[in-house]
Amino acid sequence: MESQTELRYRQSNRLLSLLLDNHTVEEVVETISYLMEKPVVFIDINFSIRGVSRTNEITDPSWNLAIAKGFCSHEFIFEIVNIEEVKRFPKERTPYIVGLESESKVLVSPVIIREKYAGAMVMFFQDAEVTNQHLELLLLANEVLTEIILKIPQYKYIRGNMNEGILMDLIEGRDKENADFKSWVLESELNSSNNLCVLVSEQNDDGLYQEGIKDSLRDDFYHVFPKSHAIFYGNQMVVLCTDLEKEKTEKGIRRLKSFMEKHGLRIGMSDFFNGIENFQYYYLQAGAAIRIGVSVHQKKRFYHYGDYKFFHLIEKIHGDTRNNLKDFVQSSLLILEKYDRQHQSELFYTLNTLIDHGCNYKETCANLHIHRNTLSYRMERIKALTQLDLADPKVQFDLAYSFRILEFLRHQ
Repeated sequence: MESQTELRYRQSNRLLSLLLDNHTVEEVVETISYLMEKPVVFIDINFSIRGVSRTNEITDPSWNLAIAKGFCSHEFIFEIVNIEEVKRFPKERTPYIVGLESESKVLVSPVIIREKYAGAMVMFFQDAEVTNQHLELLLLANEVLTEIILKIPQYKYIRGNMNEGILMDLIEGRDKENADFKSWVLESELNSSNNLCVLVSEQNDDGLYQEGIKDSLRDDFYHVFPKSHAIFYGNQMVVLCTDLEKEKTEKGIRRLKSFMEKHGLRIGMSDFFNGIENFQYYYLQAGAAIRIGVSVHQKKRFYHYGDYKFFHLIEKIHGDTRNNLKDFVQSSLLILEKYDRQHQSELFYTLNTLIDHGCNYKETCANLHIHRNTLSYRMERIKALTQLDLADPKVQFDLAYSFRILEFLRHQ
């Protein structure tokens, strides 16, 4: 017969073996539940149910409801955080016992990442007593779980901040799935500002930003923008920024650019918005800004969505049928492109610059560094070749979007 020492050794080895391969959070929960023959649940920093096992043995109605929904309700969270043992999240993994209304009890082992609370493993007991074996194995399972979580890109840089957990779930659209979560988000401190924007910095493929994307980078960002909230999600640093108020945008952008230069980052910025419930939409905006911006303007480092909104519109409408986009280009521009190639002239670029400056000759000359007479001569050639009436606002509009389409196509 197997001794208690041999049993604990075998059980410990079973848990530790999960570290050798790419096992999941769910597999850790299932393993500790199997070894202890008890229901086990893992709840993350945001009270989402991320792993469950033997749930049919759980008798507490509040927990059963949370497990069925995959998420603790706003009311249930309020009840949990007001339990005497939970009022202050412990700073260590040592398991502690909490009684439930159903007269059963749970053994709770907080998940601690970088000295911050990041969730909890919960083992349920109906009638049985909690033994040292339960305490030791749940603690070991917690340590294994923590190591596995740290291997997941989305959780690699988690700091145990409730707001960061909310942002991660907003990115993944959890607020659209769960009304309780949405109501909780709307009451959080993240929803305290009417001038919000999202910043996204991406790590490129050749590892240029490897040294920058780490906890020290986020700490430095908080020093520059102390009211902001940042998380690392995959290869992105995602920031909910509340410090770039509209009336102070220029000053804030200067601070942001200084931060970018210091760390060698590229950053995409969304439009300003109200209401944290819109976070996912503007997160996608910032992501589109940096994705399209890097393609169109490789030498730049800061990409505001407003500058690339038209390109994003084209991308959404046409998808992979980009070759058809030339059908929407003002045909006169294709004539100018052909003429320039044959005569090594700059009529296309001259007209593009003129349209960009609202047909203002003085500003166009200054930008091109040419004399007004030179511009007048070029414009006469353009009119002769294209028969365009540049005084017509509709023609100006057609040319403006045509230039943008051609610019988009050149960088695909």
